[in-house]
Amino acid sequence: MHEWTKKQLHAHNYRVPEPYRDQVVVIIGSGSSAYDISREIATVAKEVHLSSRSPDAKVSKMDKFHNIWQHSRIDHVFQDGIVTFQDEVSIKADTIIHCTGYKYHIPFLEMKGIISVEENRVAPTYGHVFPPQLAPKLSFVGLFNKGMTFLPAELQSKWIAQALSGKVLLPSEKEMLHDVEQVYRQMEERGIPKSYTHSLNHQMDYMDWLSDQLGTTRPPQKLKDFYAHFIERFHDDHEGFREAFEYSLSNDDGI
Repeated sequence: MHEWTKKQLHAHNYRVPEPYRDQVVVIIGSGSSAYDISREIATVAKEVHLSSRSPDAKVSKMDKFHNIWQHSRIDHVFQDGIVTFQDEVSIKADTIIHCTGYKYHIPFLEMKGIISVEENRVAPTYGHVFPPQLAPKLSFVGLFNKGMTFLPAELQSKWIAQALSGKVLLPSEKEMLHDVEQVYRQMEERGIPKSYTHSLNHQMDYMDWLSDQLGTTRPPQKLKDFYAHFIERFHDDHEGFREAFEYSLSNDDGI
């Protein structure tokens, strides 16, 4: 970022593709934002080059687009606009767009050592929601950085509301801390980075767990199958997952 002298921005500040007409644009990232923005910009840009740090990234030209290429991560940038990727391909670019996610930042909260934010882990949070020492007076909704978040966030909101109203009793502070410490210890033993703490890698299990805390029926299997199918298609077939999603909606049988 410091070496690049031309235009660069974060996906948060992207609005419309027109400013990138006839440009060569490099987009860093491999998530939903990178996918959506790259396809939209490709309608007006000269070239779009995706850069991913994923070891599974295939260095290739996208089949359904004449002007989108996939690359490995960036190796170096030069002041004259040259971008060199680790796949040994170099291009001259006009703009770099960072679709690299977000960092949790809560400067408005006096944490006083009770809560910390380290490597994108907001800790300790029981069930990704309640800091044990301050529960249920303080809670977080939507501490997710991956996954389909709408239903889990809704369940979290219901859990918070019921905890505040006394309809649901939380475990003791000691029990919640023990649970959180156990989760963090298991992550460390498995070599999972702290930054993955709030990733919904086991989203269906988490939704079941939240439902159990609420004492409500778990989400129906058909809905779980739909979520799983959608996520699988997104990861395995970026080019066709939207069509699969539309087909699923037209055959939802009342989901």
